[in-house]
Amino acid sequence: MMVGPPGFEPESIEPKSCESIDWQAFKRYLDNKYAKGYAMSIYEHSQKHLSLLSNVNGILSLKATARNNTINALTALSRFLGTYNSFLAELKTHGITRYRPDAIQSFTRIFNSEAHNGLGEWYKQASTVLSNSEMLYLRFMLLSGVRAMEGIKSFNLIVNLGSSYSQEYYNEKTLFLEHFRYPKLFLRNSKNVYVSAVPRELIERISRSSVVSYNAVDKKLNKANLNMRLKQLRSFYATKMREQGLLPEQIDLLQGRMGKSIFLHHYFKADPLPLNKKVLELLPTIQEAVLCQKE
Repeated sequence: MMVGPPGFEPESIEPKSCESIDWQAFKRYLDNKYAKGYAMSIYEHSQKHLSLLSNVNGILSLKATARNNTINALTALSRFLGTYNSFLAELKTHGITRYRPDAIQSFTRIFNSEAHNGLGEWYKQASTVLSNSEMLYLRFMLLSGVRAMEGIKSFNLIVNLGSSYSQEYYNEKTLFLEHFRYPKLFLRNSKNVYVSAVPRELIERISRSSVVSYNAVDKKLNKANLNMRLKQLRSFYATKMREQGLLPEQIDLLQGRMGKSIFLHHYFKADPLPLNKKVLELLPTIQEAVLCQKE
């Protein structure tokens, strides 16, 4: 029975069959909205957990660590299908929320984490199987603290700009790479990166190198039986910066963990040059820490 005039029927989240969804169109939708790696994760989780779109109670049976990925994926799929409001209402009705570790868990994770164990040896081994450009990318990741795909985009942008990076990407006064000049690349819905302080000599070397691919790096590491540990490089950067006295708010600014309005307030209303100089002074410590890390 139709409720309401044609074209204004209430949305429904009746079970969808895999065949009834235009997955290629959904993939294009995700690629236009999210970074490549995250888009693929959403795509794969959507296909894997499609049945939970109309049976949200099943989400509760998932491990806490997998619950968030599933909810994020089904939320994106429901937006694409036009059933977002119904899906959200179902989650609320059944009391299903994203998993958030409590303060004690977060404290324990930070101070007892083994995530950085063996990172120095991994960095050295990875450097032996990568090309010269990919080795530069690895160093860029270590010294910038950005996310993996942000690093790929930034690295390749510098390569493509060549010597003109100093006018179109790098601020000669503040000495920052200014990612915010390219919002389509670096400013997304929830994960952003605004600026990076990295050595000028590294940027110069990158500008004369070749573009790199995340998949190519991943394949070479897999072939050498090495895991992809770029996420650990990012957390290692934050940990060492904090140990060396950088304020949490300053680290958040460098790693994009703040809203756009807050960034504008911090970056444009305060002199960013002292922060850059302080970061550049600390970067050799970070590089030495990972290269000299004890097992």
